Amino acid sequence: MRWLSRFLLLFSGLVRWPLRAWLRIRVTPSDLAELALNTDEPICYVLPAGGVSDWLALEAACKAHGLPRPHLSYNRLPSERRAVVLSLPHGRRGSRSQLQRLIARGIHDHRFNVQIVPVSVFWGRNPVKETSLLRILFADAERPGRLRKFLIILAQGRNVLMHFGQPLDYRAFVDDSTVAPAVSVRKLARVMRVHFRRQRAATLGPALSNRYQLFNSLLAAPQVREAIERTARAEDVPVSAIRVRAREYADEIAADYSPIAIGFLLRLLTWLWNRLYDGIDVRHLQRLRATAHDSSVVYLPAHRSHMDYLLVSYLLYVEGFALPQIAAGINMNFWPVGGLLRRCGAFYLRRSFGGDKLYTAIFRTYVDVLIDRGQPMKFYPEGGRSRTGRLLSPKTGMLAMVAQSFLNHAGKPVSVVPVYIGYDRVMEVNSYFDELRGSHGKKKESVGGLVRGGRKALKRKYGQAYIAFGEPISLADFADARGYPWREQGAEDADARPEWLAPMVEDLADEVMRRINATATLNAAGLAALILLGSPQKAIAEDEMTHSLALLARLGRLCPYSADTTYPQASDGRRLLAEAEPLTRLVRLPHAWGDVLTVEPREAVLLTYTRNSVMHLYAVPSLIANFFAHFESRERDAVIDDCVQLYPLLQSELMLRWPPDACREPLTRALQALLECGLLRRGDANTITRPAAGTKAFAALMSLARIMRESLERYGMTTVLLARHAADETVERSTFERQCQRMAERMAILSGRNSPEFFDPRLFHNHLKTLTRVGLLEAHGNELTVQPGMQGLAEDAMQLLGPDLRQSILHLTNRPTPVE
Repeated sequence: MRWLSRFLLLFSGLVRWPLRAWLRIRVTPSDLAELALNTDEPICYVLPAGGVSDWLALEAACKAHGLPRPHLSYNRLPSERRAVVLSLPHGRRGSRSQLQRLIARGIHDHRFNVQIVPVSVFWGRNPVKETSLLRILFADAERPGRLRKFLIILAQGRNVLMHFGQPLDYRAFVDDSTVAPAVSVRKLARVMRVHFRRQRAATLGPALSNRYQLFNSLLAAPQVREAIERTARAEDVPVSAIRVRAREYADEIAADYSPIAIGFLLRLLTWLWNRLYDGIDVRHLQRLRATAHDSSVVYLPAHRSHMDYLLVSYLLYVEGFALPQIAAGINMNFWPVGGLLRRCGAFYLRRSFGGDKLYTAIFRTYVDVLIDRGQPMKFYPEGGRSRTGRLLSPKTGMLAMVAQSFLNHAGKPVSVVPVYIGYDRVMEVNSYFDELRGSHGKKKESVGGLVRGGRKALKRKYGQAYIAFGEPISLADFADARGYPWREQGAEDADARPEWLAPMVEDLADEVMRRINATATLNAAGLAALILLGSPQKAIAEDEMTHSLALLARLGRLCPYSADTTYPQASDGRRLLAEAEPLTRLVRLPHAWGDVLTVEPREAVLLTYTRNSVMHLYAVPSLIANFFAHFESRERDAVIDDCVQLYPLLQSELMLRWPPDACREPLTRALQALLECGLLRRGDANTITRPAAGTKAFAALMSLARIMRESLERYGMTTVLLARHAADETVERSTFERQCQRMAERMAILSGRNSPEFFDPRLFHNHLKTLTRVGLLEAHGNELTVQPGMQGLAEDAMQLLGPDLRQSILHLTNRPTPVE
């Protein structure tokens, strides 16, 4: 062995520097602090295969990122001063004996500990195409021969990904071992092989078929063959003609990966993000790694901007995850963008399937193929971009296909991952509010629009982008927890759609939206927008702004919306204001008694998008604060009881995480946090009082209350209008929704409110659904019947509004309804 060691040292010395000069290595996780390595304890790196090139690449990566240098073991165990690298045994006696010595030392010396770090080295990131000899020759392989490894290094050396896995609990493994060291080594090797196999799948994804093979497999699926024959009979045309049409549909839908296109877009996007944004703030990647390691992943992001298509996929790719296939609207399939996105993983779907059974069958089968192969997917549950900043009600078509495919392949673990996406400033926000006002309809995507929009976008910065990966939902665990009998689905019923599937998908979609909201990131700009837009005339004294910023930031940390929510960590209001001022484009008006902060009228409208994307984080404390906006004191229990009455409307509109029957506990916690922050005070016995008028605490409480003021005004309008109808009188849903919208438009004009989303018709539609769900309305098709209790809810909603607003609402609801 001594001669071999000397040879390896000589050989590595000869190739080390040329190889390092050629290699370009990206390390994941990008923040190696996730590994929580203790440099005072021995470290043993483990590679899946023994090779000088992998070892030298590992050595270069460790040097670049400040990790202990890996030494070849030469039959020596790792120590505090010397990290070693081993490879898994693969018919080689030496590597097995090295692992055996490592295990034996731990068995005989209970004080000995070592951090075993699995390291995966990927030479290139291209999924292997099953029938491409050239790709197979130059693509990475687990144990290539020497000549092929040399070719791989030449072809892929500029695109090396190295993934450091979480260290294994060596002590727990050794202490639980009651067998011989040789058996323990086999167990350890088996655990490591499973890890490397799963990591490879999570990083590269499944092998790809070429499009010809894919189309043949789609057309051979039973449901597609049946749809072809049915369509041929219905149209009285030959089956061959319908097969041609089916192949055209498949060509329209399917993605077509191209490493060249992915490489080009990677470089373009790296430049673009640096040009447009000041950085990308990413949260909860470590949890995502564990999920992607153990199951197929379906990403379900919020949809706020066209940048979403690229941003999430770019981030996943550079962080070492397999590139997902992305469901994109057919409107995005225009030259040259459509082809480029298709080659980077986009597959296209029509906005409406229009009853086309053949298209539906092919699209469903395509989704089924992706799930069966374990291919990561991404689509937007809202169906389109939010024009207001709020999450839209989910559309369940794609999610139903995923759930059906999960039933078809029940042995395959599938997890959906909610993804929060936010921006300091959304690029398209100007056009969104023009659309809401009705200035122009939604513009069709085109090359000209892309060039004009891109030229304008590149002239400015948009602050930071925020991505947070929510708590994953295992479909199997979700169905089990909610009592859906998916395990009883027999193999012969795999393609059947059980009656419980639709309710499960609705339930799942709602849970996804709640978890998206639960991972929101609140920055200083969002906090400033919440305060400024709630101030009279959109103007506030600087000292009041800094005090309110500090108080509301502290309130968020004391009473976080969820464990995954991110709040500003700065406690100094001046520092928060300094961060927010350029992003919110505040106008500073000098005054002898202190500067006044305001914004231009159009900027105030645009800031509502920022506010709406984070207002749910303060919805519960804001609801409580509204009960003290017009009353100096209230009984504690009465406040909680009244909040419970209104909470279902709030929960439905903002997709809050607590169901109505579990809202009392978060309401109580929020009230306690308000008391700790000094925004409310304890009075006598069970009484709660507000701060004295004129104090900064009172101003901050009013800022908090105004966050939900517009929502409460809409509740007041809706419930008062409904309470006018007798219990046996029916209301036509569509007519009533239009009446509410017209009333809100008039209220906005009379109050000088410049906020188009205030009279968004979808909000009133949602109110009626919620009132029906809680039993205050009874629905019969398009007809609604008011139930007892509506009058009480209307009174609770109205008492939260000031006398001027109450008078305006009562005046408008009591006047005759005009005929349209």
